[in-house]
Amino acid sequence: MIWLLLCAIVAATLVVGLIVWRKWIAPWRQVEELTTQIGRGERPRTFLIDGGAQAQRIGLRLEKVSEDLQQLNKQIAKRESGMQTIFSAMHDALLVVDSNRHVILANETFRKLFALPEISEGTPLLEIVRDATLDRVIDDALDRGGPVRIELTVDGSQIELDAVATRNNAGEITGALVLFHDITELKKIDQVRRDFVANVSHELRTPLSILRGYIETLLDSPQTSREELSRILGVMERHSKRLDSLAEDLLTLAQLESANPHLQLHDIDLSSFFGELIRDWEKKLAHKHLNMIVDVPPDLPMIRADRVRLQEALHNLLDNAVKYSGEHGEIRLMARRREEQIVLSVSDNGIGISKEDLPRVFERFYRVDKARSRDTIHGTGLGLAIVKHIAQLHGGRVEAASEFGKGTAIRVVLPIVTQT
Repeated sequence: MIWLLLCAIVAATLVVGLIVWRKWIAPWRQVEELTTQIGRGERPRTFLIDGGAQAQRIGLRLEKVSEDLQQLNKQIAKRESGMQTIFSAMHDALLVVDSNRHVILANETFRKLFALPEISEGTPLLEIVRDATLDRVIDDALDRGGPVRIELTVDGSQIELDAVATRNNAGEITGALVLFHDITELKKIDQVRRDFVANVSHELRTPLSILRGYIETLLDSPQTSREELSRILGVMERHSKRLDSLAEDLLTLAQLESANPHLQLHDIDLSSFFGELIRDWEKKLAHKHLNMIVDVPPDLPMIRADRVRLQEALHNLLDNAVKYSGEHGEIRLMARRREEQIVLSVSDNGIGISKEDLPRVFERFYRVDKARSRDTIHGTGLGLAIVKHIAQLHGGRVEAASEFGKGTAIRVVLPIVTQT
């Protein structure tokens, strides 16, 4: 009897233990497993939890938490992807460091600027870039908090650094953000502008000084002889023409560089076009006994260009060829097809240009004095610059080839464009 009672008690205990296990202990193990999977970013196969209604409600809530967490992760990933796209597309280099100078963010442009490999988040800045100027600007940003601007030279490029401190919600400084803006081209443009102003001032000063000097001479000596007066007036006329040419060339350059140069494009037959040019230059060619050779293949296609601008470009080239050719020299005016381009060339066998000066002949006011005779009457120094701009407006380019003492060839390369 006692054994039966003990067996009943044990059986009852087992039943109660099983009930407690299934209703209270087993569900919490399932809950722990579900929360572990959710914490790892995984989605559990099921959220059904064995046990009573309370355990099932916990499963439903965990399912809602998992869905919300996945949506939040998607939003975060989308924002990070968008930010990375923006940072990668930025022309300016970007660097963000914390207060310990560990890298938080560095975009692709920053890596290219300093020729760096992939940068891991948390890498100490000193391990990848050692630059005193960059260190100083970050120091100033962390110390002062406000924006700091300074210039830096990297591999010959002029870089402007703008640094500002980053702060948390409490207003405490947590790091620094640095933008690297390449101002190399701006520096070059500014230098070109200053050189241009200086050159124009220099070009104007000489003829104006001569004109003023002769005007003062005439005012002080009203009884100047007719011969001397004729000589003075001749000099004044020559320099006034020089001023007029300079003003005209400057106006032409301004028009060519304007936002809307107003090109009037027409189909041009180069054979007849060259014939018109030669007729305009017959007297100047005869004056120096120059031989002009015109070479235009009969099957050459027409080009689409602004006739007036193209005449202006070739007039400038022919003017240089005549000016720098000796007596009884030879000038060649040629047109050739080069794939889908037409090459217009003016060459002479005159003084020529040295290799050192050749790359700069299309710069404004640049003159190759050592390659020119002292007896040569100089122009404004803007002719080849005008030729270059006219070629570029037509979608083309200019080329120069020369050998000092043997002659020069200037080519205008234009694309073949058919009318649509």
